[in-house]
Amino acid sequence: MLPKSLRLSRQDFLAVKSGGKSLSLPHFSVLYSPHTPNRVAIVTSTKLSKSAVIRNRLRRQIYSCIPKSDFDIIIFPKQSMLKLTRDQIRACLDSLVSALSH
Repeated sequence: MLPKSLRLSRQDFLAVKSGGKSLSLPHFSVLYSPHTPNRVAIVTSTKLSKSAVIRNRLRRQIYSCIPKSDFDIIIFPKQSMLKLTRDQIRACLDSLVSALSH
């Protein structure tokens, strides 16, 4: 689990959701807004999987692979992300940060 300082508060979450930019990638969609240091939220709905165990496992895997950036990020994983290994998730998140930086 991420330390509280690296998680988005409800107020910041709503600010990013209403005023942030969006980006859609093959395995997840992202809302982001510039902020230093980066903070992260991951939204895993029952649409992703009915099982809370599976949703929480994916959330933990994503949190463990979050790279450093200068953005507040909200990640919405897609079904295809459930089949990825931790290394593949890390590669996807690294490509996300490089896409945001440009």
